[in-house]
Amino acid sequence: MDKKTIRTILFTAFIAAALVATAIKPEFFSGILSKAANLLMPLFIGAAIAFVMNIPAMKFRRLYLRAFKKANEKTINTLSVATSYILLVAILAGIIWIIVPQLISSVKLFFDNFDEYYSNFIGYCEKLEKRDTLGIFAALRKALESFSAGLPDMLEKAAVKSSDIVGGAARLLIGFVFSIYILSDKKNIRCGVSIIVKKFSKERYETVCRRYRMVYDIFSRFVVGQISEAIILGVLCYIGMKIFRFEYALLISTIIGVTALIPVVGAIIGTVPSALLIFLINPVRAIWFVVFIIVLQQLENNLIYPKVVGKNLGIPPVLVLLAIMLGAGIGGTAGILLGVPLMSLAYALLHEKLAEEK
Repeated sequence: MDKKTIRTILFTAFIAAALVATAIKPEFFSGILSKAANLLMPLFIGAAIAFVMNIPAMKFRRLYLRAFKKANEKTINTLSVATSYILLVAILAGIIWIIVPQLISSVKLFFDNFDEYYSNFIGYCEKLEKRDTLGIFAALRKALESFSAGLPDMLEKAAVKSSDIVGGAARLLIGFVFSIYILSDKKNIRCGVSIIVKKFSKERYETVCRRYRMVYDIFSRFVVGQISEAIILGVLCYIGMKIFRFEYALLISTIIGVTALIPVVGAIIGTVPSALLIFLINPVRAIWFVVFIIVLQQLENNLIYPKVVGKNLGIPPVLVLLAIMLGAGIGGTAGILLGVPLMSLAYALLHEKLAEEK
């Protein structure tokens, strides 16, 4: 019996044993997977950060290659990675220094005036309730009272989960450190992967290289485009809110900008809490705010998104919505963010397969 047959038998036996163990005691197997995922989560986070940071690092690398033609490759790579991370830290520091204090001030101002806003809101609802024959506002008021009654329990649960936030922050920090090592040593990592893949046939190696380039191209275009689009939308929202003198312009523009990272439906998701916030202050201005966001959305969908993110992902709008829904159901927030580029990748692979068959 040759070595290849023995390896095949052992691999088949291992898979069969794993399937039997899963069928007999699924909670044990899922517990092992959960623990393994938690242990490896910083590495996954680091790989994701390294992927994103590799985009500016490659741009800086090209700049440094033109500027320092006599420098060796290792020095150029070190400079490009260091510049990318210094730029990231500078941006984060700028956000913390300039935006965060204003956001905290806006949130504090809102909670200081919450009783007044709530009283005005209830008074407005009572006026409309007298004219409401369908009982819509009565149901809305009942829902608000129920929400207010359950708010202490929600805050208590949030306090209990604060340890999860601390743990998540620690994993993010460790992942950040991992990303620096991954980017700094990416040449050796690439060589190691190439050695493993080259053990297969030359055709398989070329296929893997082509797939990698396709994945990198799709994801890098999506990441750069989505971040750029979210920043542009947030800035336009802030300028528009300042012009029309809407309350809490910075806070709401930040919400709109952050939620715009979610493809297609992100700004709509951000509009709901923002409109409710203004509704508590002035219901009529909340209606005008929704009109403003609808106009801004049309500008985004017809001008910003095609130009910045573009139709370069190459998938129909129906598949984009399907990717968002499937991603939300499978992986929550991360699934929503990854659903569109993964669907685009699957769509590109299907097109490639069909072209090969022709």
